[in-house]
Parts: sequence; C-alpha cells; structure tokens
Amino acid sequence: MINPHITRQTIRIIVILILVILAAYIIYRIIPPTERHIQECQVNIEQRSHYELEVDNRAVAYFADYADSTFTGGSTKKDSIVSRRIYLKGYWVNRLNFLPSCFGRIVTQWRGRPSGIVNLKSDKLHGILRKIFIKIDNELGGLEAQHNELRYYLRIHNVQDYGYNSIAAYEQTVVHRMDSLAKLIKVLRAIKPGNKLRVRQINNYFVGKESCNRLAIYPSAGAILLQTQHKRTPLRIHTRLTPSDALELLKKLSSTPERCSMLAEMSLNAIADSAGFYIGETKGGKPEGYGQRYGRNGSYYEGHWVKGMRDGFGFYIAPYEYLQAGEWKANVFKGERLTYTAERIYGIDISRHQHEQKGKLYDINWDKLRITHLGTLSNKKIKGRVDYPVSFIYIKSTEGCTVLNAYYATDYKQARVHGVRTGTYHFFSTISPGSAQAEFFLRNSMLSKGDMPPVLDVEPTDWQIKHMGGPEVLFRSVRAWMEKVTKRTGCRPVLYISQSFTKKYLPLAPDLADNYLVWIARYGEYKPDIKLAYWQLSPDGRISGIHGDVDINVFNGYENQYHNFLKKHCVK
Repeated sequence: MINPHITRQTIRIIVILILVILAAYIIYRIIPPTERHIQECQVNIEQRSHYELEVDNRAVAYFADYADSTFTGGSTKKDSIVSRRIYLKGYWVNRLNFLPSCFGRIVTQWRGRPSGIVNLKSDKLHGILRKIFIKIDNELGGLEAQHNELRYYLRIHNVQDYGYNSIAAYEQTVVHRMDSLAKLIKVLRAIKPGNKLRVRQINNYFVGKESCNRLAIYPSAGAILLQTQHKRTPLRIHTRLTPSDALELLKKLSSTPERCSMLAEMSLNAIADSAGFYIGETKGGKPEGYGQRYGRNGSYYEGHWVKGMRDGFGFYIAPYEYLQAGEWKANVFKGERLTYTAERIYGIDISRHQHEQKGKLYDINWDKLRITHLGTLSNKKIKGRVDYPVSFIYIKSTEGCTVLNAYYATDYKQARVHGVRTGTYHFFSTISPGSAQAEFFLRNSMLSKGDMPPVLDVEPTDWQIKHMGGPEVLFRSVRAWMEKVTKRTGCRPVLYISQSFTKKYLPLAPDLADNYLVWIARYGEYKPDIKLAYWQLSPDGRISGIHGDVDINVFNGYENQYHNFLKKHCVK
C-alpha cells in the first residue's frame, strides 16, 4: 500500500518544479534576445525569379527579367533560363510567442516584386512583344558576330595554344544561346493578333538547396513569411524570435538587397556593379587571380586579374567587336604572344638583297634551305630547337612599272625544283598607276598553277601618300592592281602592309580587308591584331643556305588550315 503522505509530497515537489520551470521560461522569453542570439537566428535566402509568357493560357516563353521596358534572358525552355537572383536576409521565427514552434518558418524581405507588365491586358502586350522581338533579333545578330570571331580563332589555333580550351568552351556557350534565341524568335513570330496574352512572374525561394513555400505577405512591412519544404529548422537553431520581432529587425537592414540579374550562375561572393558582374578569385574585395566578367552589354572576359584589372592571359569579346585573346597589362590588351614550335608553318620572302650585299654576290644553296634562327628584334617564346623547313617562299618579281629583280627567274625555278611552294610579289610604287603596275607585274612574272597567291607589297611613307594625292588616291590605285591580278590569275592576291598601316590607313578602306587576305609585318612581341594570312615576324632571321638576314614569316594556322588555304587560294 502506497503512503499517501509521500504521494502528496511528491506531487507538491512536481508542481513546484513545473512552476519554477515555467517561471524561468517566462522570464527567459521576456528578456530581450541577445545580439549573439539574433545573429544565430539570421539566415540567407536566395530568391529566383522569372517571367512566363502565356499564349491562350499556355506558357510558351520564359524570361529571366523585365527591365527598361524589355525582357532579357529569354528561352522556350523553363529549365534553360538563368533566373534573376536576389540574395535576402531573414530570421528563423516561431509560430507561437511562448513556445518553440518554428518548424522551418522564416520572415524575410519582400523584394523583386512583379513589374507592371503582369497587369497589362492582352492588346497592350502585343505591342510590347513587337518591340521585344526586334531586341531579341538584334541580340541574336550580336551573338552571331561573336560566334564568327570565336570560330575564326578556333580555326587557326589548336589545343597547343594557351587558352584554347577556355575559348572553345565559351564558343559552345554562345552556340547554345544562339540556338535558344532562334527558337524563341520562332515562337514569338507565331503569335497571332487574336491570341490572348498574359505575363506572370514566378518566384522561388531557397535556403541552401532546400526550397521554401511562401505562407504570407506583410505588405505594410515589405516582408514575407516562408517555410522550408520539409518544415524543419536546423538543429543548431533554437529561435526565440516571433514574426513581430523579425519585422522590427528587418527594418534595420539595408533597404537595397544585392540584385543579381546575369548571364551565368552567380554566387554570394560575386562582385557586381552598374556595368556587369565578376565571378572568380578575389583579394580585398577586388578581382585577383582567375575569373570571369559578364557585362550587361553582352561582353565577356575570362582570364587573369591583378588588383582588379585584367592582367596576364585572358580573352574578351562583345557583340560586333573583335575577339581579343592574349596578354593584358593593367586593363590594356597587348596582343597574342605565339609559342613557336616545329608544328607551325614557316616561310620566307627574298629579293636581290639576298644575292647582293656590300658589293659582293651570293648564291642560294637550295639543298640546305632550313630556318635556323627567328631573329633578335623581339622576345620570342620558342619551344624546342629552331630547325624548321621552309614551307613556302615569296620572291620579288617587279617594282612599279620599270624595276625588275634580275634573280627572280632563277630563284623561282630553283624553289619549284626543290619542292618549295612558291609565290611572287610586286613592290608598289606611288608614282605609277595601279593598273599599269599590274600589267607590268603580270607580264614579267611566272605565275604557275598551284603557286601561292600573288602579293602586292604596299609600304609607302606618309610623305609619299600625301604627294600622290592622299589615301583615297592610294587605295584607288591599290584596288586597280588587286582587281586586275585577280581577274588574270583566278585567285585573289594578298595585301602586304605594316601593322602601323593597319592602324592609320586601312580603316579608310575596309573593303580591302574584307575582300582580300592580309600579310602583316610586325616585329614586336605580339601577333598582329587583325585577321591575316601570314605574319612577318622578323626581318633578321637566319636561313642555312642563304647569306645574311632573311625575312621570316609564319602562316596563321596549323597544317590542316594550311592545306585548306592552298586548295582555296592558290593560282588556278
């Protein structure tokens, strides 16, 4: 039998303990939470938003954002768009004031509210979509221009070239984007005037990788209540905060969240500014090391950074701009520095100067012809020993309307006998008409089937250009030469000019660069920044079998591209 006194005593003890615990808990709840506790209850939320275009109540297109009266980042596939992302601050909160009842509840800022376009009627949306169609079509044109630049680079380079794989990977990104926009244009073009249109904004919230549901909106406070999908709070979190507490705390936070509307995945530590976004290694809040920058204008840079500036190897491309792939210094593109190996295609060009030097005459020993030195005028990155075959040779035939190279015929025949691919060039004169110079060249040159395309060597001084009547007269004469030789030989000649000429004068005649191949003389460290067939990299190279200095040239590509070049551009 149980002693009733012990039972009553036990009950009193239990009641007292419960009251003490309850009093302690009430006091605990009444005491304001510490700053440390508030920080422990803070959570980062990622909001991903996009817009859906519905045609007759069926979603047909998806867009990352709507800003400045236009959609951006469109696609016909929901999974392929990169959602607009906003990173928000929030707090874990309890449902009930005095009891642990969080169950994954979060109060956070209400940002990324729908644009007014979601409230527009169908007829208004039809007008807006016509403007958006034009914008998307222009964007596709810009991507096609970028793709042409990237394909040209990949065509004349291979995996041996530093940065090739990165550029090839970005080229695939551009291809996918072009394909997506082409499909989007097709969908927009199919919309009929009578179709009923509607735009909806879709918001998704994530804590880490777990999605959240929106339970309530607090319009006056500019906040929302979320709950994690599995209705669970992290084990380390024991929040004392209520929704009211969280709303007060949110008022103290910055009213401007980090907004991330971009063309690629972006992390919390990305650096954003008004012109674009940077993703990659940082130091002191600035790009440092390797990273990518996405410009809002469609530009892209990937490569090395030093103190927030492009420095080292990297490549930059933008709509309707040339690809710049090579070395950068303090945000300035210096150029592409080639690595010279036995895999490249080398050639030389000669004239009477290889036979007549300081009053003496020299023959060429064609049996010993090998490139043994690339010259000393600039630093060159060379892999292995310089002992390259001469794959092609250009021989001067004529100059102006009166000068002949007395050694041309012999050198031309010997080069062909020894199996060297041969070409002929003419040195342009500013005192004779271009058409007459072309006739003189054709009459005195041996242009055989399979020869390298003829070359017009244009090296006038500023004074000569001025005294012949200026650049317009110069280019009229150059065009006359090129057109006549093209018609007579069945192939387009190559235009030989200096790097400085490309900067100062060639922009005045863009049709020449568009219609003819270019051979550039540039003796610095970097490859010429223009599309070209050959690059004369040195005037003081050494060739076994030839006395003295010789011009060394390199073909702009590798063996496969060289063979394709010969099939397409040689004398017919």
